[in-house]
Formats: sequence, C-alpha cells, structure tokens
Amino acid sequence: MENNKEKIVAKFQKDVHLWGRITVGFAFLFSLSIPIYLTFILGYYPETSDIISGMIAIAGFVGVVWFVEPISYFPTLGPAGTYMAFLSGNIGNMRLPVIAATQNALELEPGSEESEVAGIYAIVSSTFTNLFVLGIVVVAGQFIVNTLPQTILNSFNFALPGILGAMIIMLGSKLKTNHLAALVIIGVATMIFIRFSPNFLPVGVATILSLSATGIIALFGIIYALMMAKKDHKE
Repeated sequence: MENNKEKIVAKFQKDVHLWGRITVGFAFLFSLSIPIYLTFILGYYPETSDIISGMIAIAGFVGVVWFVEPISYFPTLGPAGTYMAFLSGNIGNMRLPVIAATQNALELEPGSEESEVAGIYAIVSSTFTNLFVLGIVVVAGQFIVNTLPQTILNSFNFALPGILGAMIIMLGSKLKTNHLAALVIIGVATMIFIRFSPNFLPVGVATILSLSATGIIALFGIIYALMMAKKDHKE
C-alpha cells in the first residue's frame, strides 16, 4: 500500500513538472508574440539604449522579487501551486491568502501532500473568481466610469502616487533610522551623479543612465538593504 502511494506521488510530481513547464513555456512565448510581431513584421525596431534602460528600470523595482518570491512562496504553494500561481499572478495579495485560509479551514499542515492538493483547488477557485470579476469590470467598466461625476474621476489621478506612497511607508517603517537615512543619501548621490554624468561620459552611456535613473537608484537601494538585512541577521 505504501509502495503504491509513493508511485502515485512520484507520477503526480512528474506530471506536474511536465505540464507546468509546458504551460509556462507557452505563456512565455505568447507574452513575446506582440513584441516579435511589432519588431519583425511591422518593422518597429526600438533603440538599444531604450531596451537597456527599460530592463534596468524594471529590474530596479522588481528584480529582487524574481529570486525572493519563488523561494519564499514554494513551501506554501508546492510544485503544482508554484506553476499555477506564477502563471495566474496576484500571488501575494490573492493566491496565498486563499491557500492559507483553505489550509487553516481544513486544519492541514503547510508543506504536506494534503495541503498541496488543497492549495491546487484554492488557486483554481480563486483564479476563476478573479477572471469572473475582471470580466465584469472589463465589460461594464467603461459604463461605470461614464456614470461617475468628474470630481471622483479627478481623484483617480492620485491613485498611483497613493499606492506607491503607501508601499514606501510600509517598507520604510521596517527600516532602522540610520539605514533609512543611508538609503536617502544613496538616492540623492545617485541622482546627482546621473544629473552631471553627460559632462564626462559617452553619449550612449549617459542616455541609458538618464533614462533608467529610477531603476538604478532602486538597484542601489536593494543592494544596500540586502547587505544591511544580512548584517542584522548575523547580529
């Protein structure tokens, strides 16, 4: 009996990785389909400096997440949940809370085979719910926006700054005062360097720096924060 269970689990894990890699691979190709069409079919070739600066800017904001999230989420999601969650998105604010609530309701231990199966059903249900609500918003969103008064529509201009500000406060409140001051100094120093870099750097390099200023500052901030976190952990 125990032998059969091990065989079933081994086959399940093998199938999970097989279909997980296939579906994620197709999603990756589909995500590149529009840029490939615009570049090689319509002939819109972006400048190399724009591509590099865009990559730096994106990496500065979410680069560390590429490594931290898969490692930190895996114990709760498991192999199947990891493939599904990273394919559907909204992991931290939707998938994980649903999985945690399901596991708590069923009194399952995180990391067990039972909790992994329960997590799969939780991700599937939350994904369909997400798509259903999103479909309603997409279909009726323009009608809803058209019925809102202009004063409320004007307030939407503060949505993005409000979200970013809340994130900064949330993250900054967890830092020690000296670390926060050091991050501000790093940011100001980097901005000054980028501001005056065209005077002594090649034009191509200076253009990339100026276009990706925010990302470069964020990268320096992430590196410093990781170094200080490692130091605090040792202490």
